[in-house]
Amino acid sequence: MLTFPYSKETGLKNMATDWWLFENAVTPTFRHYQWAEPEISFGYGQDWKWAEQVTSTEINRLIRRPTGGGIVKHGKDWTYCLVLPSIHDSFSIAPLDLYKEVHLCILSAFSKERVLTNLQPCPTKKKKTIPGNCFEEPVGWDLMNFDFSKKIAGAAMKRSRKGVLLQGTIIMQKDWNLNRLRFEDSLINCFAEMLNEKNNKVAWPDSFSSEIDKLNKQFASLDWKKNRVRN
Repeated sequence: MLTFPYSKETGLKNMATDWWLFENAVTPTFRHYQWAEPEISFGYGQDWKWAEQVTSTEINRLIRRPTGGGIVKHGKDWTYCLVLPSIHDSFSIAPLDLYKEVHLCILSAFSKERVLTNLQPCPTKKKKTIPGNCFEEPVGWDLMNFDFSKKIAGAAMKRSRKGVLLQGTIIMQKDWNLNRLRFEDSLINCFAEMLNEKNNKVAWPDSFSSEIDKLNKQFASLDWKKNRVRN
């Protein structure tokens, strides 16, 4: 599993970077990042006018993700991207099973920091509705706090012939007093083990800087934000 360096960027560059990894990955790939300023993202399948209304934010200031899920407020969250190319065995993992395994890894990493979390039970019947506010509406296998009163981690996916793109968000609490570097190492190692891979830290290739500019413009365009079209 390739692990790229941590970065702290704008929401547009974060989306563009995740998409670049999705388009170029030939082996499982991971990166952890944060947001340079408070921003709000909404899911691929959500209506942009509705997103404007419920967030009281104009569309040019919202970030549409290439993955599904609901509205997420970013800024102090711990976000990550996991890419599984279709040529890898992990591509055969069922989406719900993958969602569960990813959050079990997060649960395990928290446990090593003596932070107690739980998986939200998966309901036997699924609601066929478009997600609303991601962290106010837990779904099956989301990660919850010790008494299930608050959602701690969730994720959204895109699956195509190219592979799987998973974008996840973890809400850290100040009173946890955990070692974030140790938490990150535990989580990455668990992901690698889950995928039967070894963790391999790599640098961004020389081509990344030139290729990311075009993707930045695509994710910034109103065609993408309103109509999900990247030109």
